[in-house]
Amino acid sequence: MNGITDGSCLHHLNYLLEFLAAWEKRPACLTPMAYQWCSAISEAAGRSDSSEITINLSSELNYYLRHQVRPRPQDLATLPLRLIEWEFSKVGPGRDPVYLDATPHHSRGRPHRLTSPMYAYLLFITLEIGFHHVTPSRHQSVLLLHHTSHHKWVFETAITSDEDDVIADAMCAWSTGNGAAPPGSCASYLTKRVERDAPFSPRLRLASVCAIERIWRYELAVSGLETICWLNHLNADADDVVDKGTWAWLLVEAIHSSMGFESLSSHYWDLLDKLVVASELWLHLTPRDTEVMRLLEEAEDWEKLGAWMVVVWSFLPLSESMEGIEDVTLKLLSRRPSVLPRFEDLCEAGTLAYPRRDCQVLKDKLQRMCDQARSEKLPPESPPP
Repeated sequence: MNGITDGSCLHHLNYLLEFLAAWEKRPACLTPMAYQWCSAISEAAGRSDSSEITINLSSELNYYLRHQVRPRPQDLATLPLRLIEWEFSKVGPGRDPVYLDATPHHSRGRPHRLTSPMYAYLLFITLEIGFHHVTPSRHQSVLLLHHTSHHKWVFETAITSDEDDVIADAMCAWSTGNGAAPPGSCASYLTKRVERDAPFSPRLRLASVCAIERIWRYELAVSGLETICWLNHLNADADDVVDKGTWAWLLVEAIHSSMGFESLSSHYWDLLDKLVVASELWLHLTPRDTEVMRLLEEAEDWEKLGAWMVVVWSFLPLSESMEGIEDVTLKLLSRRPSVLPRFEDLCEAGTLAYPRRDCQVLKDKLQRMCDQARSEKLPPESPPP
């Protein structure tokens, strides 16, 4: 921490950071420690524009820092052994590389001011040390990371990177632990990456799924459109998600919002249908649920209406609003006979089988409607709008 704050011996620390990043079985205690280093780097980077700090870099290391290129093991192997031993000797026991005893030390190489790209390089490798082997979990409570305002630079720099691994490391830092999320919106930082045509790497997909499970309520509230775009680009499937109930809640809330209703891809309407049944989610029907039903009916969007009516029947209490819902269901079955097996399955399994007082009444009502649809000569399906 002193070395990072001082700024004049970061070229020595680089060798240590490279070693820690290459350590496959590094202990979990390095994660909160590395996050503190990220904090110190962000503070130092914030001062770098106006500071007069210069450092002495060996020519080999200066090349890597200037071009933000991670040295490969074979590259490090070509460096003179004496150079590597000399660099390590500066931070060994009994040494004082940050001049705490006011004793001058002389470094090799010519002096350079540490620039923003160099700080970014140090940030990326430090995030890798702390979070590359971390898979955030919604129920994880081992780590407590304290986010502060100056961490904005950490996430702006890392999540807007061109490297998916760097973005995934930063996203793990954002959503790991049992502390509060950092200030701002993760989805808004991801906008640059989402706008690229390339799909997420497998690790970034996993980090996104885990992050969404932890922070989706806040993201939808403060950055709704960016969150919907993030979801659409992620294109998550039932096999991707761990907490199916949480994702069902997320998609219902997204569809309730005007942005989600208009912009959420059809893929997620179908996924919601599957998740509601698989998670046996049981919620109370709200006015917005029936409003969405009416809007889809008016638009004659039978594909989305087929998925949404599964949600409506799953949330439906036995009440005076049944008549309108029955009418829409029969209309749907007449226009889209292909959805009939889905409703028949709902009578046998899913949330309609939830042990509540009116469960059997609802199942009997829906089953009679399915039987009526099967007994009638239904016209061919009209093409999707």
